Amino acid sequence: MDLRKIIEDIQSDRIKKVIIDTDTNNEVDDQFAIAYALGSEKVDLLSLNAAPFFNQNSSSFENGMEKSYDEIKRVLAAYRDDCDIPVFKGSRTTIDESGAPVESEAARNIIDTAMASDEPIYVLGIGACTNIASAIMLEPGIKDKIVVIWLGGNSIGSDNLGEFNLQQDYKAGQVLINSGVTLVLCPAWNVTCVLYAQLPEFERELKGSSPMCELLWQLINEYYNGAGKPGGYGRTIWDIAAVALLSAPECAHFKVVPAPIFTDEHVYGYDDSRHEIIYLEKLDRDTVYADAWPIIKNLECTGKYIARWTEPQGE
Repeated sequence: MDLRKIIEDIQSDRIKKVIIDTDTNNEVDDQFAIAYALGSEKVDLLSLNAAPFFNQNSSSFENGMEKSYDEIKRVLAAYRDDCDIPVFKGSRTTIDESGAPVESEAARNIIDTAMASDEPIYVLGIGACTNIASAIMLEPGIKDKIVVIWLGGNSIGSDNLGEFNLQQDYKAGQVLINSGVTLVLCPAWNVTCVLYAQLPEFERELKGSSPMCELLWQLINEYYNGAGKPGGYGRTIWDIAAVALLSAPECAHFKVVPAPIFTDEHVYGYDDSRHEIIYLEKLDRDTVYADAWPIIKNLECTGKYIARWTEPQGE
């Protein structure tokens, strides 16, 4: 695909067909991204894939994927009591562990959706890219039919590749960056890290609204209480960046660059002869939230908030 035309498409008002590939139970930001996508008039959310993760919230990559699947379902239940957006289970291991593509419903969903479409499918990767990289390895023909917007790595020019999504499955990141697929790379530090908000902003925008807002507000409270209610508490809602690029593209400054190399030493390498990717060079925090908050608050919900955490009484 012509990358400059893809940037023009991103910046247009055309409604994009979207798959979200998400490690939803890993933290709090994926849930915000799903709510944002559900409400954005520029996003046609076709399906959601559960991505694997392994940290303090899971006992294995498979367990993280299963928890993410359940959390996606919980978010959709707050949206609609009869929500029919399909959800697919993803990889039960990583490419790092297997050295080969990992078969999953999620990988096949990407392949089947892409191959059946007569327009580009935007795949928003907001977790480890195992499902996406596996889909590309299983069916290379999708490289000309999808645009991958992936939150992975840190800013080009730094020596720090210790970013969570990339480190969860480093081999998958190498497959993705080397594949030649149309890729919009969205780094964490120095770019999407600007999406920080403090507790009073969350309370002002979410408290006392819809079932979806209640779910998001209680997620913030869950982590706030878990941290011991520190003063000046806030969270970076990284993953809404992927949706914002489509919903409010004026928030972004893109640059077309040769694909950097994720070296085996876990630092960047550079070669100007490599294929090009789209690089998110800068993100305007206020533009993103000016778009996201009203969309999330005004999301018409007929579902119900299913609690996973209850605020301690008497506090």
